[in-house]
Amino acid sequence: MLSKADNEQVSAAALARLLASDALYACLDVRERGEFALRQIPGTSPLARGALEYRAWSVVPSRDVPIVVIDDDGRRAALAAATLRAMGYASVRTLAGGLDGWVAAGRPTREGWGVRGKEYGERVAVDQAVPQVTAEELAARRERGEPITVVDVRSEEEYRRGHVPGAYHVPGGQLLVEAPALLPERDSPVVVSCAGRTRGILGAQMLREAGLPNVQALLNGAMGWKLAGYELESGPGRDRPAPGEPADWVVERTRRLAREEGIRFLSVDAYRRLREAAAPHYTVDVRLPAEYQAARIPGSVSLPAGQAALHHENHLAVRQAAVVVVADDAVRPVWAARLFGHLGFPWVYVLEGGLAAWDAAGEPLERGPLAPPVFGLADARQRVGAVDPPALREALLARPETLLLDVRASGEYVMGHIPGSRWLARGKLELEVERWAPDRRRPIVAVCDAGVRSALAGATLRDRGYADVRYLAGGLAAWQAAGLPQVEGLDGADVTVEEAQADFGHTLWSGAIRRSRDDMERYLSWEEALSQQPG
Repeated sequence: MLSKADNEQVSAAALARLLASDALYACLDVRERGEFALRQIPGTSPLARGALEYRAWSVVPSRDVPIVVIDDDGRRAALAAATLRAMGYASVRTLAGGLDGWVAAGRPTREGWGVRGKEYGERVAVDQAVPQVTAEELAARRERGEPITVVDVRSEEEYRRGHVPGAYHVPGGQLLVEAPALLPERDSPVVVSCAGRTRGILGAQMLREAGLPNVQALLNGAMGWKLAGYELESGPGRDRPAPGEPADWVVERTRRLAREEGIRFLSVDAYRRLREAAAPHYTVDVRLPAEYQAARIPGSVSLPAGQAALHHENHLAVRQAAVVVVADDAVRPVWAARLFGHLGFPWVYVLEGGLAAWDAAGEPLERGPLAPPVFGLADARQRVGAVDPPALREALLARPETLLLDVRASGEYVMGHIPGSRWLARGKLELEVERWAPDRRRPIVAVCDAGVRSALAGATLRDRGYADVRYLAGGLAAWQAAGLPQVEGLDGADVTVEEAQADFGHTLWSGAIRRSRDDMERYLSWEEALSQQPG
């Protein structure tokens, strides 16, 4: 058990022992996501320091869970630890010397994001001999008139940015519910695609296990299609039938899977007791985002089943906590629970009867957009004035020396920002703001997506002695809604293209952080090699 002493640090050797143990803990890397992806300590979880006040509640769901905080050199970690303690987390320590100290001690690092899920996907590809078809082979078969159904299992945003022409969009968690209705016959050929490898491999194998005999993954997904010299299609793509009830054979295969894998089910009463006991646990809602917004169990995390392999690291930092999987059908949660178990979570359960059983028991449901509590926001908004978009436009004309400080992540900044902005992630604010504003009398307007991070940043600037500080009310969303201009790119940002690409996460085919051919080939080679990593 980690000490609760506020001023303690943990050595690299002690952290290595903790990461190799079955203890209950969270190890949070509070650097920016792009920094984390370029180099990280295996087994740690990314949670950028600038998002702690509204994301720590769900990422570390019990304030009694011991936390170790990591950064590059210890400075951001100390600031983050102070915030976590103020939020009520009882045992927070920092890694002595940060990542630099870990490396100096000869400890291993790795690169990438979603690495655990990608390793798992590559092992599945090898161990299960998942059939894969090249882009050239798929194009040739189509040219011959073969009736091949291609499904893209990524998120809607990714799919719209670029997909194999003619591919249906069926998010990975929906495959067993929706894909059978797309096929003329059960043995009709199916090709599953994603951006690169993992989700296509896992989706194809799930369909094969469920009983579809003629399924392949598209080798290297949309990247492979591009590298073969073919164009991607953008936009909404093909219409697909509205989801109906799962086919009987899918339901029966799911029941058999639950028996074979020993999937554990939790009754509503047992789940209620777990919640009342305040034991560390996650309620993971594996439905689509629109379903989650329509109705959800309070405190649940939205993690669609098709994205879980890659994105669980962003949500589930306490690996020894119970994971309760929730949906409103009998198929999706079982397959998702199996996946979480294979990803190394030891205490995984399915809520028996799902949302319907919870609702029937008279328990509450939340509806509408998620609005998590934000620690310190009310105080920040009392201390920092807000400016609306039209007033900001006028202020920039009247006082061109005003510093527009965009405190979002670099991946967000590159996709669109106010002309003339300077990027400085909120997590680095105290360390670098004097570099851009040595005169504390200079007017500053902080900007983010919706006005939360910018208000918190404004309060920090006030604490640093800046007298003329405001934040953009409603953030970039309000600026856009007012019809005011934005620009894309890395102008005004002191960050590399590689880091911004890693921070954005999704693969882009155009723009300032698009993937070049070399980028794609290097990434795909790295991903395929993960199957050779120690288990």
